[in-house]
Amino acid sequence: MNTVTAISPGDAYPSAVDRSRRNNCHIRVLRWTFRRDRNEAVVCELALTGEDREYELRAPAEWNPTGRAVERFDDALTAFQRHAMIERCLLDEGWELDTFESERVTVH
Repeated sequence: MNTVTAISPGDAYPSAVDRSRRNNCHIRVLRWTFRRDRNEAVVCELALTGEDREYELRAPAEWNPTGRAVERFDDALTAFQRHAMIERCLLDEGWELDTFESERVTVH
């Protein structure tokens, strides 16, 4: 006589997804806000991408010498150099640095 033993799936295999841990990643975002005439603002942000492989710089395309709103860089130095170029353009046009923030952001 053949015997069949049933095993409940929860007992036989570990859970495919460990739901007891959060797999959220945190990144640091640097944010500069420039103001002119109290009612105009330009915001520039610099952060690592979620994969920590590139630095992403966000600034209004009209103030970026490349004409792009988002640029990615392989290293921090180059990203900060581009930000300095944008900042110089803004300062030359009468903008002033209003605030600088460093924020920890959760990436899901």
